[in-house]
Amino acid sequence: MKDLERIIAPVKKGAAGSQPPVDQWVAKGGQANIGEIDIHIDAQGVWYHEGGVIERQSLVNLFSSILWFENGEHFLVTPVEKLKITVDDVPFIVVLSAKKSSQWGAVLNTSNELVIGESHPVTLREYQGQWIPYINVRYDLWARVNRVVYEQWMNAALDSQAINDSGDGMVLTLNSGDYIFEVAK
Repeated sequence: MKDLERIIAPVKKGAAGSQPPVDQWVAKGGQANIGEIDIHIDAQGVWYHEGGVIERQSLVNLFSSILWFENGEHFLVTPVEKLKITVDDVPFIVVLSAKKSSQWGAVLNTSNELVIGESHPVTLREYQGQWIPYINVRYDLWARVNRVVYEQWMNAALDSQAINDSGDGMVLTLNSGDYIFEVAK
């Protein structure tokens, strides 16, 4: 637990509820301690420390705010440390989605809310033999939609008859404002 407290201390100094400037910390390269920590995120977005589930959602939310992806690896980054963790697929899962006015929003397993568009684009990736939508959260960190959201988007695309030929076959699409994204192919 002391490892976790050491990581939390510099992050808590930032403004409550704001996104820590992880990109600036990495760019400065001031992390004197570069190593690994026994934190694992499974394919369902569940966080583990030393084999046990991290049950405090506030701690998961805090750690998720200091995530960094570089050279195919995930890290927790503070101004003084950069610690490698393991992630089965992606660190975030989209657990809710709704369309407000003309834009689709998404809520992550960390309670973060995103508006799908140029700042948070959607791409299809193959996952367990099926093409699934993923949303870019930040810093090349991605969120995979869960089954409920996937079915919701499929039904919305079918209801709007948003079926297009991409050249590689038929795809279902949705609009979030002026941004068009693929839901399934």
